[in-house]
Amino acid sequence: MLNCANLSNLTFGELWQEYNDYIKIKLKSQSYRKMLNLYENHLVPFFKDFLITDISAKIYLKFMLEIENKNYKNSYKKSLHSSMVAILNYACKFYDLKDNVASKVGGFNKNKGERKNVNYWTLEEFKKFIDVVHDPIYNLLFNTLYFTGLRLGECLALTWNDFKDSYLDINKTITKDKDKNGNYIINSPKTASSFRVIQVDNQLVSSLNKMYNFQKEQFNFNKSWYIFGGNKPLSQTTVGRKKNAYCEVAGVKKIRLHDFRHSHATLLVSCGVPITVISQRLGHSDFTTTLNTYSHLVPKDEDKAINLIDEIKCGIEFKY
Repeated sequence: MLNCANLSNLTFGELWQEYNDYIKIKLKSQSYRKMLNLYENHLVPFFKDFLITDISAKIYLKFMLEIENKNYKNSYKKSLHSSMVAILNYACKFYDLKDNVASKVGGFNKNKGERKNVNYWTLEEFKKFIDVVHDPIYNLLFNTLYFTGLRLGECLALTWNDFKDSYLDINKTITKDKDKNGNYIINSPKTASSFRVIQVDNQLVSSLNKMYNFQKEQFNFNKSWYIFGGNKPLSQTTVGRKKNAYCEVAGVKKIRLHDFRHSHATLLVSCGVPITVISQRLGHSDFTTTLNTYSHLVPKDEDKAINLIDEIKCGIEFKY
């Protein structure tokens, strides 16, 4: 760490070199990659030659204006601002920087009318897709993604120890990174609320049991094997490539693997499942997150509410 007495000579670029090592240790690999993108593509190119003590409100506002002109989404701008606040907080903590100018200036203005784009398959589109997936392991994987709403990393990290009766215990996730031995890195789920136990439908239970009976006949099988892959999990890259190939054969639009999660939520919304239940299945920390993402898909059933009120009020005499 550089000497605190040298704060007046410390540039943003020098601070970033040190802070980069700090967050690499603190963050999960996937979160670190996202942060690295924000710093190296935006913050470092703009601020690297500025002395930390010279970054004023005027300079930070100039940066914000440049970002505003690029029409990024609200969520991306929020992440950029949070990243700037974080690195200056680091300088406050370890270099006695008196003020965090980013915190004082505040975040970006929201883009009016922006709605999160939700891409998904209807049940009919999914049926058309799954009909051409003849490989049992991928058929089961895509069915699980669509009918549980699990994140891909959560799904690929499942072992047979996590499957009990008709429930899946979500307690870990797998990343795209590998350790020095070439094994995929297993982390805890994305957030505390991502730890959850969800129920699966009877048909999916039956398919999971068939896969279990197949795997347990294999040499050296034990319940720590991965449901999707056996003694080693399937590769996320391979899953994506297979998905795209099946889309071509089925003649359906290509969606991201994460959009299977959106598809599950959208399916439940269209069936009238309470938003609180959907939120729990998805592992959201707050049901308002679920509501903000999918509220525009909720059926407008006000007529049902009025009919219900009419039934309740039947026989009640109003006096004027």
